[in-house]
Amino acid sequence: MTSSDDRALVERAALPLALLLLGYPLWWALGVQLPLWALVTVPLTAWLLRHRDQLALPPGYGVLLLFFGWVLLSGLMLDGLEYAASYLLRLAVYVTVLCCGFFVWNALRRGLRAWTVVSWLVAFWAAAVLLSYPGLLSANLEFTSPFEWLLDRLGVHDPFVTALTHPEFSEYDVVYGVPRPSPLFAYTNDWGAAMGVFTPVAVWAMLQAPTARLRWAVAGTLALSLPPIVMSVNRGCWISLGVALGYVAIRRVAAGSVGILAGLLTIVGSVAALLAFVPEVQRVVSARFDFANTSTRETLYEASLRLAAGSPLFGHGAPQSSEGLADSNDVSIGTHGQLWTVLVSQGFAGALLFLGGVLAVWWHARPRDGRSPDLWLHAAGPALLVQTVYYEVVPLPLTVVLLALAVTALHRDRPPLPTPVTRTGTAAAPRPVPGPELAPVSSEGRS
Repeated sequence: MTSSDDRALVERAALPLALLLLGYPLWWALGVQLPLWALVTVPLTAWLLRHRDQLALPPGYGVLLLFFGWVLLSGLMLDGLEYAASYLLRLAVYVTVLCCGFFVWNALRRGLRAWTVVSWLVAFWAAAVLLSYPGLLSANLEFTSPFEWLLDRLGVHDPFVTALTHPEFSEYDVVYGVPRPSPLFAYTNDWGAAMGVFTPVAVWAMLQAPTARLRWAVAGTLALSLPPIVMSVNRGCWISLGVALGYVAIRRVAAGSVGILAGLLTIVGSVAALLAFVPEVQRVVSARFDFANTSTRETLYEASLRLAAGSPLFGHGAPQSSEGLADSNDVSIGTHGQLWTVLVSQGFAGALLFLGGVLAVWWHARPRDGRSPDLWLHAAGPALLVQTVYYEVVPLPLTVVLLALAVTALHRDRPPLPTPVTRTGTAAAPRPVPGPELAPVSSEGRS
């Protein structure tokens, strides 16, 4: 049984990650959100090193570590120093994501509460939803962040760096004539990718909220998230949410619970009503399908496959220039989705390791009961895998999924007891659940 002292110590160790996620709107406004991902890794790594004799390697992480080793080897394939910065940036991001997932998996087994972890994610999601409305109402709402101002004074004028440090609430799309929400992110596609993996987590939070007031707050935010998700015209977001819903529906129906179908019909009905009674939404969605604008993606996908075929084992270390490639919009080859990034950077072997690692972690964390609310957390995995075709999924989406799967893996190993509810309708603190002590491991698997 975990003592209260152990829980307090692990909660203190988790504070940097909590501050990163809970304070993200502030870090975004300051323009420092990306550097903070790397900084958070330092205290988390220090805690992991101090407790290295008591840690367990989460199932599936062995494959992810092999992928990371492949990333290191792919650095030998860099063709010139101009690609070094891109390689090092992605290397640092992979370190951060793996460190966050590994830390939370072990911290949960040392007393960190599952609801605490999910609450960090839900707070981030709620901020991304609520801050999307100013961008929808005012197409050009943006401002200069302090960090952006400082970099400008120092002579740093790189467009990519500017995009990462310049807060915008939306991107105006001239093709569809609509502002597309992007708060907390550099691009609207990043916002859409986040919504795709956050939304199933939010549904879990609604079902498992410890108080009725919090449950209604999450439910209300879910309802508020629907218009910006539709108006974002992010087809990738729509597809990933459909995959997540389909996964939960299949598991629930297979377990004999058909009530989920009523919920799905409600969601479909809500979207249909939005399309039927809000002409602007109907116009935007129709325009999205009338003007698919996929030719550039197809060009870059084909170029990515050719580059991967040219170096199938270790790739080229980083995405490559598209100079001279027609219909590329001067976008680097290998930057239109995580799958293509890995294919170009680490080759076919690296792509198999990346996808195989995520699948292995997801499979080992699957809920035993097909009626468990944890299915919603687990559904973030299929949503992420679908997104790899058309979105970058690091650092945030993959971190969200690894944290969600850490919770489902904990509940798979130690099923939680029913939470008692007080007469006032609030949930009392759950009783601690005994579980096996963790012993050191030297290979993949549970101790």
